Amino acid sequence: MKPHSISTKDSKIAAVIVLYFPDETLLNRLLNSLSDNVSEQFVIDNTPSSNQTRISESFFLSRNYNVHYHALGDNYGIAKAQNVGIELAINHHCDHVIFFDQDSSASQDMIAKLLSAELELLAHGVNVGSVGPIFIDEKTGDCSKIIRYGNFLVNRISVSSNDVNPIQADYLIASGSLIRIAVLQEVGLMKEDLFIDWVDIEWALRAGNLGYLHFAIPKAVMLHSLGDDYVNVGMCNINLHCDIRNYYIVRNACNLLLNSIMGRRFRTNVFFKIPAYVLFYSITSKSRFTSLKLLLRACADGFFGRLGKAHDVFKF
Repeated sequence: MKPHSISTKDSKIAAVIVLYFPDETLLNRLLNSLSDNVSEQFVIDNTPSSNQTRISESFFLSRNYNVHYHALGDNYGIAKAQNVGIELAINHHCDHVIFFDQDSSASQDMIAKLLSAELELLAHGVNVGSVGPIFIDEKTGDCSKIIRYGNFLVNRISVSSNDVNPIQADYLIASGSLIRIAVLQEVGLMKEDLFIDWVDIEWALRAGNLGYLHFAIPKAVMLHSLGDDYVNVGMCNINLHCDIRNYYIVRNACNLLLNSIMGRRFRTNVFFKIPAYVLFYSITSKSRFTSLKLLLRACADGFFGRLGKAHDVFKF
């Protein structure tokens, strides 16, 4: 498979920003960090239109942001919102998309460094699927680790902005990842019935199955926030989420476990992680018994393919 190539001067990058009850201060920070670094900005809003505090197009007009704002009217999940943004980027003849969560912030030269690294890899014949920054978790101060799946354990490779060379990863988190449109058209778009969680991992492993490789670029740095809170366990800070997010994490893990395209190493690791997820999320929940029942339902829903947006999951 011959890698697709593109020159720096010809690149047209679209930022796809997904909103869900955004914090205006953080959104301002993100938009300001992108204004001179991308050709188009597509803001896809998953906030339900019935909510009185939902942001509107006037927010962007009053601040002279040059963005295309698309309110979906309800929460259709991050994968659907990303796919809407991708289709808009294609319609505007962009050759790359770069995804952002509403609480991320790119350093001034982050996108240029990602594009430059991608072009260099392509020039050396590497079949690049995506490139992404290392990120600093704003709550913990932790620097992201590079994920590679071993035979039974996940290898977490430490990295810092002082490193020079791209580092191959099995997947990159969606926020900050730069992907060529040509790759998306070959691999396919995001899997919408996952709704949220594992969406970026599923796409990356699907791309990897077709021979595409993913790279973290240490010189490109981004601020990002993960989870609602965190707890320190030994030498690690583990991010915590609300019960409904834990449901999606467990449900989608169970579903992807059945998908042979995800590869043996990923599936082996997930097989052992699922019981740990159920135990840990139940213990750290404010309503342990309710959480346990919810996560057991998540397992059943995942194994039986009951995906999409979860409805009435707290009714047993």
